[in-house]
Amino acid sequence: MRLADRRVSLSVVKDVVRLLESERAMERQFAVEAKAEGDHPTGWPAALLLVHVATWREQLLDGLRQVERGGPPAHPPEDVDAFNAAELARGAGVSLEDAAARSNQALADLIELWKMMGDRPFAWYIARTTSEALVRNSYAHPRYHIAEHFIERGDPERGYQLYEETAAELRRVGAPGHTLGTAVYNLARARAGQGRRHDALRLLEEAIPMRDDIRTLAATDRGLEPLRDDPRFQSLVKGGGKRA
Repeated sequence: MRLADRRVSLSVVKDVVRLLESERAMERQFAVEAKAEGDHPTGWPAALLLVHVATWREQLLDGLRQVERGGPPAHPPEDVDAFNAAELARGAGVSLEDAAARSNQALADLIELWKMMGDRPFAWYIARTTSEALVRNSYAHPRYHIAEHFIERGDPERGYQLYEETAAELRRVGAPGHTLGTAVYNLARARAGQGRRHDALRLLEEAIPMRDDIRTLAATDRGLEPLRDDPRFQSLVKGGGKRA
């Protein structure tokens, strides 16, 4: 069965709260460790990262609350880049403690609201249910940024491990392709960084059918530079190659 054709969805999975609670615990530990971090030349500081995560959780929380009250969901920001730039500018002076508390509270509120609402149809970008939106917004999204943070501060293996754990968990719960595909793609980037070319290519072959935009992204992604001269990679980004 091609992964692109899977019909298993997070809408029938009971693991949403477990995933979010595990994320909550991981972020608390991340914030504790980040207190001892020195400055590093690339990427966001930990405080700004958590401001970003909190901001998007609050956006989703507003949308879900409107639905829970019987109204239509608020539309999420259309110009994501402009929204991010404005919010990050506002959050530049926020302390790590305040950013962590804000992100943690937003996640706690989302968990409690989802327990009341349960899974139901809900359009939020490419998500189509409340469960899908929650897992994309508050599990997969922050884990991507935290993994990148580890890599940028000079601890790539820890970032790669987080990519691996995320993909494994999303596979286990039967996440839809629009979420799992991104996690598998990130794991392919990790394998490329580890010098595991064959594994990286196999994962790309799996991820691309789940999300067509991955093919375009892979073509210029510097994280896949070790694969650039491989004929299998060249075929994949041009639209050929094996499809998972």
